[in-house]
Amino acid sequence: MKIQERAVLHNRFDVKVVDAVSGKVKQTAVGFNVITNYYFNSRLTASPLSKTTDLFRYIAVGTGTGTPAVTDTALFTHLTRKAVTTLETVYEYPTSHTTKQIKLEATECNGSTITEVALEGYYSGTFSTTYYIMSHAMLQDSEGNQIAIAKTDTDVVYITATFYATCTPSGFGTNGIYPTAENNYLFQWLLTGSTDGTVRFSRFPVEYSSDMSVKYQGSKSYSFSGGTGNTTTYQYDLPVTTFLDSECNNRIVKHLGVAGVGAFTFPNHEVFPPYAVDHLVIGEGDGVTTEFSMKCPLIQSGTVRIFINNTEMTEGTDYTVDLENNCGDWYENYHSAGLTCKNAGVSFGDLASKTPSSNYSYRDPLAWWSCYDTTVYPSSCTVNDVSPVKIDFGTAKPCNTLKIDILTVPTARLDLLKIQYSANDTDWTDVTGLSRTGQVWKFTEVSARYWRAFLSGEGNTTVVVTSSGMTGSPITLSVPVASSDTASIVAGKIKTALENNTNITALYDASVSGADVVLTAKTPVANVSNLNIALSNGTCAGLTTVSTSTNTTAGVAAVKQQENIYVTGTIGTAGNATVVVTAAGMANSPITLSVPVTSGDSSTVVATKVNATLAQNSDITDFFTISPDNGRYVRLTAKTAADNDATLNISIANDTCTGLTAIPTSTVDAAGNAGTKQVETLTVSGSVSYNWTYNLYYQSFPTRDGQSFGSTFFLGKTVPGLKFTTPPADGAAITASFALEYPFKTENNLLRFTYSVQLQRG
Repeated sequence: MKIQERAVLHNRFDVKVVDAVSGKVKQTAVGFNVITNYYFNSRLTASPLSKTTDLFRYIAVGTGTGTPAVTDTALFTHLTRKAVTTLETVYEYPTSHTTKQIKLEATECNGSTITEVALEGYYSGTFSTTYYIMSHAMLQDSEGNQIAIAKTDTDVVYITATFYATCTPSGFGTNGIYPTAENNYLFQWLLTGSTDGTVRFSRFPVEYSSDMSVKYQGSKSYSFSGGTGNTTTYQYDLPVTTFLDSECNNRIVKHLGVAGVGAFTFPNHEVFPPYAVDHLVIGEGDGVTTEFSMKCPLIQSGTVRIFINNTEMTEGTDYTVDLENNCGDWYENYHSAGLTCKNAGVSFGDLASKTPSSNYSYRDPLAWWSCYDTTVYPSSCTVNDVSPVKIDFGTAKPCNTLKIDILTVPTARLDLLKIQYSANDTDWTDVTGLSRTGQVWKFTEVSARYWRAFLSGEGNTTVVVTSSGMTGSPITLSVPVASSDTASIVAGKIKTALENNTNITALYDASVSGADVVLTAKTPVANVSNLNIALSNGTCAGLTTVSTSTNTTAGVAAVKQQENIYVTGTIGTAGNATVVVTAAGMANSPITLSVPVTSGDSSTVVATKVNATLAQNSDITDFFTISPDNGRYVRLTAKTAADNDATLNISIANDTCTGLTAIPTSTVDAAGNAGTKQVETLTVSGSVSYNWTYNLYYQSFPTRDGQSFGSTFFLGKTVPGLKFTTPPADGAAITASFALEYPFKTENNLLRFTYSVQLQRG
């Protein structure tokens, strides 16, 4: 392939004389110059200066007269030269330019009459420096009349040269693509000497050829200076670049060209007519298999013919062909292969938030080409459910396969890879029919715009409950949790598991509050010092291990209040003793009882008679338990444990009898205590998530067909391409004829490219 770009060149000078003190402009002049042969010879033949050097390093000033010509090799009368300052270099279509300037100070060239100017390049040798004029102009006024500037010590003279290159890229045809103006190396070569020395091709559509400087799947360098220039026609022919049969094979060519100049876009039947493939052997039937690989990607629509034993089949009836995805496992056909992590809508874990590495140029983990940038890529990033590998394809794309290189995680975790899709980037659905072979995941084809992948932290979290006196202690529970479960969700699932264990619920009630799982003793008992709820990840990931739970409330045993009186004295005169029982909450409190006693009754007999009288009062027996007779003691115990009742009292005194020692206040055997139920709290933290560290490549790259690349992530659709309605019979020969309208680089062909540049004086 050979194409041609054209560029028109011209130059002008602007001269301004300024008063050295006031800064007022005193005089102006212009010069529309002749571009000399030195410029064209240097650019085209490297004589007298090299093809890629900056040819505008000095502005020379002269005092001579005459008419400039392309053959000029010097000013008519040289006065001085000064190194230029570059004011600007502007790249835009159709005309780009570079502007240089020198300043003659008030102390320079005084008494001289300036009439001519020139742009110069130079060559610095061992013993001398040689200057070559690239343009030559006489000074003119605004009417086009030649003028002169009489330099005095009150003048400062600014001489500005602007060199223009005009080019409207068109050499690559109507469907060609071209660089942005600032990346147009034709402009850069003509204005500064910079060149692009690489031929590239891209599988994926790009808007500008300059995008191919980073988005390319095949490349080969060439020597720009190795081209051939013609100083008669002003044409420069670049060397022919050939991709050999061993280079860049098994790749589709969507664009071909030079990033800084332009590129063809295929299909382009004028440049690459459809290539006919006749009776390509597809395979052999076995009576069972219906799907076969077509072996060539991107087949031209309407050209497919399928034969079984040389008998042509009918498309749509006997078979169907997927024209786009028909090569089985073909890296370049994966939808993600045309993307980088820098694309809008693409994120690779937390890569974007990481500090780029200052030590190495790490490769983009998504791009399938040599895409790297020390200002962007860190050495590694973390992928999880919060920061997944996420792709917005812009439009719905059918996918059924994911290939990804996962080297830093346990093998068992690979089976927990989540592949999800969404139509709105909010509601996510797991793919179905997911299976794994090595690190290739297949699933039921589904079309969606948004996709994400991450290693799930799902599994069983382990909870261990320990309590003395609990049957089966310690009890280990495996609680199923799902990816992205928050701490509060996990807490709820643990609570349910606790409730489902009868040995635990025999002693404790389970509850949950936010992320807190709470066990509360069913009854107030003394604090169980070894009560504990421990949490660990088990087979899940992302939760914080808790070895010791919090004894939120210590247990206190319940105590029934108990008081007694110790009857003292012997009855002298028979009659009644008075007993008064007081208790908060007891019906009819205080209750006064008359206890008949007989002369000579001992204190033990009196105590027995008091117990008998107490037992006859239902209000007392409803509230208290009366202790059995026990010598001189009368003892009441509250039936219900409650906080201590300071008013509870048993008193005894003589009423109509004599001989008893009055006891106004009973003795406390046991202060009442309602008791406290022990409360143990497990606080769940973290979430069910697996942090997968993805290491980027900077060396030892994965390779395919001789090309190193940084990515091992491919998401897209892979199908054999050819599908029969009925399986071809065992031993049946299957062949196919079709046409390819994209160049397809293989070991059986060469790919050649060259171009030329046509220069013209403006």
